[in-house]
Amino acid sequence: MIISTVAIIVRTKDRPTFLTRALANIAAQTYPHYSVVVVNDGGATAPVDRIVATAGLGEKVQVLHREVSEGMEAASNAGIRASASDYIAIHDDDDLWEPTFLEKTVARLEQTGAAMVTVRIDEYFERITDAGIFKHLDSRPFWGFIQGVHLHDLFRINRAVPIGILHRRSLHDELGYYEESLPVVGDWEFNLRVAQRYPVEFVDENLAHWSKRVNATGANANSTVAGFDAHRHYDACVREEAVRDHLTSGGHAGPYLFAANLANEVQGAVDEAHASVRASAGETADMLRGVSEKLDRIEHAQREQAERLARIEKALSVKDRVRSVLKRG
Repeated sequence: MIISTVAIIVRTKDRPTFLTRALANIAAQTYPHYSVVVVNDGGATAPVDRIVATAGLGEKVQVLHREVSEGMEAASNAGIRASASDYIAIHDDDDLWEPTFLEKTVARLEQTGAAMVTVRIDEYFERITDAGIFKHLDSRPFWGFIQGVHLHDLFRINRAVPIGILHRRSLHDELGYYEESLPVVGDWEFNLRVAQRYPVEFVDENLAHWSKRVNATGANANSTVAGFDAHRHYDACVREEAVRDHLTSGGHAGPYLFAANLANEVQGAVDEAHASVRASAGETADMLRGVSEKLDRIEHAQREQAERLARIEKALSVKDRVRSVLKRG
């Protein structure tokens, strides 16, 4: 019986608490045929060595200390090249798997012969205390409505993040490695290359947790939260390069001009709708101010009426006391 193996690449830098949790999470996998490459991407070496030595993974784990960080994708590629396996998984130090993640994803690739598989993923919101304790705050499905990850979806936005993916090592021989010139969105760009060639399998079970710490800063921050502007910029760079490749290989600008014009028309319609809503809101506000002014006038008139009645009652009360005195006299 041939046993398929998995190389798990863990990227980390100066986050010992996260690394400790990640290795414990990997050790809890029900599928035993894996190895781990911890890529210390320019961080302090001693804490990483100490954590790896006490993680209980024995000879399953090796460490690559990189003196200078060259980016996430370069770290992934270094880990992949340093390993030997049938399948590859990227397990960043802050993310989490359910214990059956490897068991079920390996089984799906074995059953189907597919090149890549992803699972249902949730956004796992947490915070880490000053004492280094993780506090889970909330979870919500990541693209919870999808029934699979398809190429046309990936043209719009990334539908699968690394913690939810297992893929064949042979893809790198065929399509190349992660694009190291991209400091972010490199996983999306690789997913696009794969999906253009092969369908992506989907396990309809929440087996992966994409950790997010919305208000965290520094080493504790999540890259997609802290680097929103960079994601938007390099997303545009990937799209631009794809269009340029198509045009220089004989493609025509017409479809892109049409799509851009359509996008402008949609944006114009959205802007017009917003302007209409704002104008309507302004009219409503004016109407409400008019009603409020009328109510103020009514209240003012009621107060004046109440004051006149009070003066009349006072005058009548004085008159009654005078009559009473006259009668007694």
